[in-house]
Amino acid sequence: MKRPTSVLTPIKMGPNKKMPSKTSAIPKGEGRGRAYERLRERILALELQPGSPLDEATIGKDLDVSRTPLREALVRLAAEGLVELLPNRGARVAPIELPQLQEHLEAFELLQRTATVLAAQRRSPSDLKEMEATCLEFENMNSAGDVKGMMKSNMAFHQAIGVASGNRYVQKMYESVLIDGLRVACLAMAYECYGSTEAYEQHMQNILREHRALVQAIKDKDVTAAIKLSDSHSDLARLRVTDYLSRNLIRGISVHSLRVEESLNV
Repeated sequence: MKRPTSVLTPIKMGPNKKMPSKTSAIPKGEGRGRAYERLRERILALELQPGSPLDEATIGKDLDVSRTPLREALVRLAAEGLVELLPNRGARVAPIELPQLQEHLEAFELLQRTATVLAAQRRSPSDLKEMEATCLEFENMNSAGDVKGMMKSNMAFHQAIGVASGNRYVQKMYESVLIDGLRVACLAMAYECYGSTEAYEQHMQNILREHRALVQAIKDKDVTAAIKLSDSHSDLARLRVTDYLSRNLIRGISVHSLRVEESLNV
């Protein structure tokens, strides 16, 4: 069976970075939630490569869960766009292709700007408290070198901005594009995705600085600053993706081979 190709490749973490460990058995009675969480972690960490097949028998044995809770976990992951359910062929990790990355970055930029501007106009004291707390949590996870924690707290920070927008439709769409881009976000949090230690540290400092500045702009109800910072933050994400792809394409990834084979049996 030919192995699927993908834009993104598995990441090996440095000595100071933590990622999900090898899956251990799930306690009886917790199969549904834990199977979903464990699979989600491995997909987001790129341990399960985009486009790769998900053999239910193997995964069920690995997680020590029966077929029913595993299938329910796959359905949940499919609803988030992390898994594709294939008719009569099981499931596979949702592929990430160049056109999809471009669409994601465009949508992310527009929705982030909209959510941030509305948050600057409408935020409540409780909204600010949540943004400050998640911003601090991200900084703590960065100091601890916990990539999984960084991804989780970064997601929570941007979700808090979405809530502060005061618009349920904007919040829902913004959260959807955030979830869709979680694997892309892994590129910004993983040390090994950078050309050097200096490049990694500089990028992380830019993220930390902009998170604090975003909170301050929203707190001050400074719409002009919110727009500027939102666009700059989107540019950081775009820079990470383009830099990662350029270095990996040079290493031999063919642009013509980026599309995942439609059939898993070729």
